[in-house]
Amino acid sequence: MLRLDNISKTFHPGTMHERRALVEINLELQRGDFVTIIGSNGAGKSTLLNAISGAIMVDVGTIAIDGNDVTRLPDHKRARQVARVFQDPNAGTSPHLSIEQNLAVAVNRGKRHTLARGLTKARRSEFRTQLLTLEQGLEARLNQRVGLLSGGQRQALSLLMASFTHPDLLLLDEHVAALDPERSELILRLTAEIIAERGLTAMMVTHNMEHALRLGNRLVMMHEGRILHSLTEVEKASATTADLLNWFATSKATLSDSTLLA
Repeated sequence: MLRLDNISKTFHPGTMHERRALVEINLELQRGDFVTIIGSNGAGKSTLLNAISGAIMVDVGTIAIDGNDVTRLPDHKRARQVARVFQDPNAGTSPHLSIEQNLAVAVNRGKRHTLARGLTKARRSEFRTQLLTLEQGLEARLNQRVGLLSGGQRQALSLLMASFTHPDLLLLDEHVAALDPERSELILRLTAEIIAERGLTAMMVTHNMEHALRLGNRLVMMHEGRILHSLTEVEKASATTADLLNWFATSKATLSDSTLLA
């Protein structure tokens, strides 16, 4: 469903600020895969999602979604296939629009329909039904401006909006990092439920090893723009936090040695 062939990205090439953000990344997801991605700051996790979504263009390599080469398509032309939830609860919604208007925008993502066309009586009924699943009481507040919601409520709404049109790929970029532990657990539960119920293919970036192990059926470890370790579903099921720490330490040492020899 998603295929990354040898993609690389270097920022500020040829300058003192040159940084190799992605280095020869190869990765393939089957439909229905839920991959968690873990790594330290600067590992290239968010850059990888930016490349897949079309927010940035890779220097070399190809990106294919559902068999179609999208490598040179900008993000707005991938919007019907790729949806994303960001770390900042304010990033995935429009604060000056109401809840129902935000949902209407999500429904029409990638289309040339007007906002008004999305706000039919039947559509509002559908919105209420979908909002009930978030357990936030938002189904009774369709006309409330989203800017008045709490961070957890906005992130729950962002998650629903991103999954509303059953995208080919759902990208979750540390989407619970800005929330308190209680809200974080709620959003993670909703994430797992929505992905399972809608049969979505998803990638979730996280710094939390327990979250990376608990959610999804596959796991990828990154460091300095490279994939250090990739766990299959069977390997992930038996892996522990101690295993991740050991693999990460060993892989970093190996990478450092090979870099010195290059």
